Amino acid sequence: MSYPFDSIWINQRKVLLDAILQGQVNTTSEHEASTFTFIRAWLKGEDSFTLQTSGSTGPPKNITFTRNQMQASAARTVKALGLEQGITSLVCLNTKYIAGKMMLVRALEHGLKIIAVDPASDPYQQISASQTIDFMAVAPLQLQTLLDNPKYFSRLNSMKAILVGGAPVNLRLKTAISSLTCPVLETYGMTETLSNIALKHLNGAMTSVYFTPLPGITLSHDNRDCLIIHDSIQHEPLITNDVVELHENGFRWLGRADNVINSGGLKIYPEKVESALENVFQSLEIPRKYFIGSLPDERLGEAVTLFIEGSDISKSDILRLQKGIDQLPEKLERPRKAATIAAFQYTPTGKIIRKRIPEGNIRLITEFVTH
Repeated sequence: MSYPFDSIWINQRKVLLDAILQGQVNTTSEHEASTFTFIRAWLKGEDSFTLQTSGSTGPPKNITFTRNQMQASAARTVKALGLEQGITSLVCLNTKYIAGKMMLVRALEHGLKIIAVDPASDPYQQISASQTIDFMAVAPLQLQTLLDNPKYFSRLNSMKAILVGGAPVNLRLKTAISSLTCPVLETYGMTETLSNIALKHLNGAMTSVYFTPLPGITLSHDNRDCLIIHDSIQHEPLITNDVVELHENGFRWLGRADNVINSGGLKIYPEKVESALENVFQSLEIPRKYFIGSLPDERLGEAVTLFIEGSDISKSDILRLQKGIDQLPEKLERPRKAATIAAFQYTPTGKIIRKRIPEGNIRLITEFVTH
C-alpha cells in the first residue's frame, strides 16, 4: 500500500514527505538525519538495507537485509498486535538501529501516522498533551519514566499496544506495568532477527513468563541449551548465545552463554542472580546500577561478584546488602565478592557492557560471608 499521509510529525514540527524525498529538510539531530535518510530510501523503493548491531555482545557489525524480509517482519508484528491503518505510532527509539528502523517500516507499510521524537528517557516530553499516541516501542528506562509520572497514566492506558525491549524488564517496572490495562508486551529479538521474533505479555489475563514466537518462527536448541531460531523469512537458522528453557508455548530466557560463570564447577547465569537481587536493592532502597560478573578466585576459579556503579557506597549499605544476599534462595549462586566501578560502560542503546572493564577501574570492597 502507499503511505496515506503526506507528512510526519517530528520534534514538534510537521515535515512534508515531498521535502524528505527531495532532501530539502534541515536536520536538528542525528536522530532526525537517520530518520529522514531511511524514510527517503524506503519510499524510493530501495531493495536492500544495511543495519548495524548495537555492540552489546561484541564489536558492532553490519548486516544486510532485503526489503521483502523487512516487510514480512513488520507485517507479522502488526498482525500479532492487531494494529489498524490510521492509528498513530510513536517513534522514540534511535532509528540508526533495528528497533527504530522497524518502527518506521511498520508505519510506512501499514499506514500508521508517524510521530517521532529524539530518543530520551521521557518520550512524551516533546509531545503535546492533546496528541493521541496509539502504539509505541520503548526501552525499559523510557517506560519506567513514563509510569513514574501520574499525569501520563491515562494516556498510556488509552494505547492499543506498547512494546518494551532492548534490555531486561526489572521487577520494579513489571510491578508498575501490572497496573496498566493497555496491552504491554516484552519483545525478544536482535538485529540479526530483524527486531522481534517473539513476544511476552507483561499484564492482563495473558501475562506469562514465556516468550511466544510469532507466525513463521519455530524454535530448537543446541547442546548448550542455546536458542536456535528457524524463521521462514531467513535463509538459514540463527544460532544464538541465549540459554533458554523451551516450553510448548515458547521459551523462557535464562541468560547468555557468554556470560556464564563457572564457579567451583557450577554454571551460574548472572542474569538469574541479577533478577533475584532486584528485590534486595528495591527493599533496601539502594538506588544503584549493578550487574553480576566474576573475579578470579584461588579455590573456585571464578567467584560470583556483585559489581556496583559508583565509588562512594557506604559501609552501612554494604552490610545491608550482605543481609539481603543471605536471604537469596540459591545459596551457591549468592555473590561472594562485591566491587565498585566508578562508571559502567554502555552501548548506544543503553545496555551495560559487561566485558570491557579495565582492571584498574575495579575496586574490591568486600568479600561476603556465605551462610
